Amino acid sequence: MPSDESESEREEKEDRRDRREKREEKRRDKDDDRERGGAAAGAMRHLTGALSASVRDGRGARDGPYDRPGTNGANGAATARGAPEMGADGKGRGRMAILPPPKKTMDRSRTCPFLLRIFRKIGGHHGIEAFAERGKEPVECELQVYAWPDVTLRELADLIKDVAPEARDPKVRLAFNLIYPDKSGKNVSTTLGTVTCSKRGQDDDKALSSSKFQTGDLLDLAILQ
Repeated sequence: MPSDESESEREEKEDRRDRREKREEKRRDKDDDRERGGAAAGAMRHLTGALSASVRDGRGARDGPYDRPGTNGANGAATARGAPEMGADGKGRGRMAILPPPKKTMDRSRTCPFLLRIFRKIGGHHGIEAFAERGKEPVECELQVYAWPDVTLRELADLIKDVAPEARDPKVRLAFNLIYPDKSGKNVSTTLGTVTCSKRGQDDDKALSSSKFQTGDLLDLAILQ
């Protein structure tokens, strides 16, 4: 009868089996790693896509810290000044109005007022000949107030009512003319506006600085019943 396997042959078979099992185990580990890597890559791609979509939505819903006029911020409402406005159908709706620059506000607490000479007359204005010569103005009807260049006609009317009783009647209208020298040095007159004591009007908020007024010019005031 044939003899049993020798001890060395059995050890060699076990050794080959162990190596085979280790190779199988390594292969399974590689397959698992590959599957996990693919899943992770897919999740990362999904996350990246979601973040990109969120960023795109965010740009349309909220202005960024560096948005400027002419870029699509706040739901795309901001467009370039003067650029065609687009409707939902993609068709233009004409051109947007160009807004004027904001007004600069004078700080009166840091600006020195100037002396403003006002010459009043009941029933009408003085003739321009009354201001033909400097120093010979009708001083008997002169009012002197301190004001700023941005003083409005309504503010002047309120000051005048404090010192001129005839201007306090609710029916009275105060008509202001500006007296100033032209290029030749001759005084001329131009209309500034009219204020009604009892109610506001379109000239109330007119400021001296919005006219040709310069410090040293005069105002001619007609108190109209």
